[in-house]
Amino acid sequence: MKFSKLTFCLLATTAVLSFTSCKSGLSDDKLEEKIENALTGRKTVDVEVEKGKVILSGTVASEEEKQQVESIAKTAGDKDVKSIQNNIIVSAPVSSTPAPIEVANNDAVLGAAVNTFMKDFPTVQASVKDGVIAVTGTLEQPKIITLKQGLDNLNPKKVDLSGIVVKK
Repeated sequence: MKFSKLTFCLLATTAVLSFTSCKSGLSDDKLEEKIENALTGRKTVDVEVEKGKVILSGTVASEEEKQQVESIAKTAGDKDVKSIQNNIIVSAPVSSTPAPIEVANNDAVLGAAVNTFMKDFPTVQASVKDGVIAVTGTLEQPKIITLKQGLDNLNPKKVDLSGIVVKK
């Protein structure tokens, strides 16, 4: 008799837990579709849903718009959203005309900037003539990229690395 009461209690408890843990929520695909429909017109925002976790990505024009998209996703998903990961990037406003790149025409000014930069590269030398930086010496392959990028950032007419000997 005690055994059957204990068995009955265990079965009843198991049944109650089974029914309460069953969730009648939306599938990930349906939840994603519901959120995307709520965000209609925002072509730069992507939505993914994994096990109820909403992942927002893409770009928007302002921080306010980023927060608004997250709020819309929460509201649209209601109780089916477990969490939201907002990876949306706020993009800088696009200018209609890009700023012109100023080429350094003054050899003295460019030469001074080159000399300052070249202190990190003691095995190479650089000279400036007519806005062109000519580099000679020896350098390891990985450092050549850093050297080229740094010299390009000084905005010369050209950077000539033909005098570089690559060390391995």
